[in-house]
Amino acid sequence: MSVESGLQSDIRKYLKGKGCYVLVLNPRPGIPKGCSDIIFMLEGFWGAIEVKDSPTAKWQPLQKETLEKFDIWSWGRRVDPSNWPEVQAELEAML
Repeated sequence: MSVESGLQSDIRKYLKGKGCYVLVLNPRPGIPKGCSDIIFMLEGFWGAIEVKDSPTAKWQPLQKETLEKFDIWSWGRRVDPSNWPEVQAELEAML
């Protein structure tokens, strides 16, 4: 299992444990380019998470712009192993 897929699995389990409805999206026909890896919802709140394997991992086309839009509309973050504890603490306060 890659670092990115392991972290994605940890995030999914964490969100489900908080009672969130979680969608893990993989690039394929029908999924818009730039869509975040994880979309989650809980009682009128939703968020998007783009999972990367390191702080220096490159953005794919449209990912950054889409995540910035999601953050304006509700909540969106880029997560890698180095900042997951910080993002998890932020989520802990909101969920």
